[in-house]
Amino acid sequence: MKSKVALTVTILSAIFIGSTCTDQNSKGKPDKIYIINLQEERQDRNWRMEYDRVNSPFFADTSITFKPLSFYEPSSEYIFKSKLYKYDNPETVQIFGTHGDSKEYLRYGYFLLSFGKKEFKLNLYKIELPEGGEFYNLWFKDATNGIETYENGRYLFFNKNPDENFEYTIDFNRAINPLCAYSKLFNCPIPTSQDSIPFEIKAGEKKF
Repeated sequence: MKSKVALTVTILSAIFIGSTCTDQNSKGKPDKIYIINLQEERQDRNWRMEYDRVNSPFFADTSITFKPLSFYEPSSEYIFKSKLYKYDNPETVQIFGTHGDSKEYLRYGYFLLSFGKKEFKLNLYKIELPEGGEFYNLWFKDATNGIETYENGRYLFFNKNPDENFEYTIDFNRAINPLCAYSKLFNCPIPTSQDSIPFEIKAGEKKF
């Protein structure tokens, strides 16, 4: 059951970060096309949560009831650009899950984010699926956790570009909750102190 739940987390939560956005950290709202695309993504996520009988946590756990997800207003302030800096010797680390157990994950590389004239490092993890394939996951905590957002952090998912000089968009407007934010049935990795941002990320999905 646990492996099935973990796979469901992977399938339902995957949002891949594109390269279309406004300039990094510019104030105010992004452009109209960006907002339209983001709204469509959010509507799709709500639809899948309410009606996807295979992957939605609200069908897996009949003790919970769906209600529309809540999001921050789109903001250019939380859109960043960075190359992916791969660790010379990526290490496998133990990450605790919401059920109290731990699992090994490969800490593959990191992004550098500039905010408020300071630079912050945020790790990217490589996750290999039992049935084959892989994906890359950035999970993070910030100063909104437990207040406006889920206490155990939020996630962003990435497609890795083969070009080592490729500049990624780290768009926190697309940050989502893991499935354990809706149901205790699911077991999700909890971001460590090395995956924490020391300021508020008022972007993306709010607490359910």
